[in-house]
Amino acid sequence: MANNLIEQVLKTIRNYELLKPGDSVLVACSGGPDSVFLLHALVRLKNKLKLGEIVVCNLDHGLRGIESQKDSHFVKKMTGELGLQFIHKRVNLRKRPVKGLSTEELARTARYSFFKEAAAKSKADIIATGHTLDDQAETILMRVIKGASLKGLIGIAPSRNEGAIRVVRPLFELEKSEITEYLDRERVGYRIDRTNLEPIYFRNVVRKEIIPFLEKFNPRLKRALFNMAEHLREDFEFIEKANIGTRGMISLSKDGGVEVGLKDLIVQPRAIQKDILRDSLAKAGGEVKKLSFRHWKEVEGLINRKAKGSSLHLPGGICVSRGEKSLFFTKIKP
Repeated sequence: MANNLIEQVLKTIRNYELLKPGDSVLVACSGGPDSVFLLHALVRLKNKLKLGEIVVCNLDHGLRGIESQKDSHFVKKMTGELGLQFIHKRVNLRKRPVKGLSTEELARTARYSFFKEAAAKSKADIIATGHTLDDQAETILMRVIKGASLKGLIGIAPSRNEGAIRVVRPLFELEKSEITEYLDRERVGYRIDRTNLEPIYFRNVVRKEIIPFLEKFNPRLKRALFNMAEHLREDFEFIEKANIGTRGMISLSKDGGVEVGLKDLIVQPRAIQKDILRDSLAKAGGEVKKLSFRHWKEVEGLINRKAKGSSLHLPGGICVSRGEKSLFFTKIKP
């Protein structure tokens, strides 16, 4: 049974082509069960995968005082016992609030900034994180509740690029319960973050209250959400490939904004239109993640019904205006 779980990690890595021989891997380890198992599995699979160096990094967000310091000490000790390089950093996010960002968003931004620093320092090719099937299910359900497009409903990708570094999730197909059972059976120690049990964050409420309630109607709810996301990912990848030929429709306008030709845009299927408009908003400096269904309907109206000179505002301080032949995305100056 123990080896079966390690073999499942190997299968995920190979199925999604997450790692290749010679890759140096930076493992993000908080001390929690998921990241501890990730490190344990990669160390066991290092020779079979012919990996380069494995380096461990740990960030203390400064949000849980002495508890998070103990977590970091635990990871440092474990890393030393494995004979691996350890990179650590402590920040104090309580003293660095950012307007418009929640504590969760701020912590995530700080984590990935640190991961890229640590990857550069250790010359790692890959950053490996301990995201599991449970994390995927929670993310999808959160986005369903808040409202999301197709891109949002595919949830967490098994791999993605973070600048020049690739981020991979080898535990993507494993449930947390399988991981904790393995660690307990193998007597591998780990730390518990008590804030993950408190209903102070939306994700915790989804994890501890909403999912258990829905599992009364489908005990395999998390697996069902995961499978749904994988089917939707195939659809999204098809749309992305179809959209490659339309990238030339987006151009920089004279005022430094973005211009999209209406004639070419209108003839595209709606799914492709949305992708073009999403890319245009991103290039203009807007906030794609904050787009709502209402925003999409407003843009549709601007394209199909509004007269020349009409405009609307999108997240991130972007004004979209309709010219005679083009849509213009312009950043509004403060």
